[in-house]
Amino acid sequence: MDSGLRTYAVKRIGFAALMLLGVSVILFTIMRLAPGGPEAVLIGGEFSQEAAAQIRQRLGLDRPLALQYLGWAGAALRGDLGRSFKTGDPVAALILDRLGPTVQLTAGALVLALGVAVPLGVLAAVRRGTIWDTLGSAVALFGVSFPSFWLGIMLILLFSEVFHLLPPSGLSEYGREGELSARLRHAVLPTLTLGLIQMASFMRFTRSSLLEVLRQDYVRTARAKGLGGGRVVWRHALRNALIPVVTVVGLSLPTLVGGAVLTETVFAWPGIGRLAVGAVFERDYPVIMGVNLLVATVVVVANLVTDLAYCVIDPRISYR
Repeated sequence: MDSGLRTYAVKRIGFAALMLLGVSVILFTIMRLAPGGPEAVLIGGEFSQEAAAQIRQRLGLDRPLALQYLGWAGAALRGDLGRSFKTGDPVAALILDRLGPTVQLTAGALVLALGVAVPLGVLAAVRRGTIWDTLGSAVALFGVSFPSFWLGIMLILLFSEVFHLLPPSGLSEYGREGELSARLRHAVLPTLTLGLIQMASFMRFTRSSLLEVLRQDYVRTARAKGLGGGRVVWRHALRNALIPVVTVVGLSLPTLVGGAVLTETVFAWPGIGRLAVGAVFERDYPVIMGVNLLVATVVVVANLVTDLAYCVIDPRISYR
């Protein structure tokens, strides 16, 4: 790593730390000032003000807001995200237990989206104005037109209820949790649901970016020297065209995580998304804060990696 890139990375890491601090302060304040509280969920039914006050005192919610945040932030820096108000389990353990299925789902959707979108985008750009271009545009329009929860329900109806090809929900069948084949069959529909949404935007950006690059002088020069069309596209033009696509991939992570929340709910997928939804309904502040901090960290790190990846894709880019 050269000195310019190292200096840039250090600055971005410092900026990322400040951003995470700001996000945590805003989220903590919003949740604490929101109407209602965990005492209604913990006690259930009718409860007196005295009982609610005892619950809030036991959970430390009766202290000043600034002291609550400082206590939480200090513990979070040591890796302690607190304990769930609902179950009493450590929040870090709850998140780690649900992290694997979410990583499996989002990584599979991202690989699927890129694996299909980039070749389709290249084909649509190279065959501009043909049936392949029209087909690619139709796929992109289909992907951006439907929300993930509706698409998931339609896929369940089609592949589970009509054709009985794939299971409709869950991580695996009971008693077959350790079998890879069972887990893969259950992952097909949620991965497809999440991947199709991202596939559309990736394909559109690949097509538009490649069309712009194909008009450049160096591409015409390479063709004039007798290089084959495939070599010009895949070895010269595509590499430069991928820079905007890499940016879109990095910026799509919040959308990917947000879509995973809905997708996990539709498919009863035991990931971070369902954990967050349950914590919101139960007003489980420590779990909500832990999940949001994890998501914010992933987004910030992904944006940093995206910026640093530019110089790998195009060596002409320098951070000096």
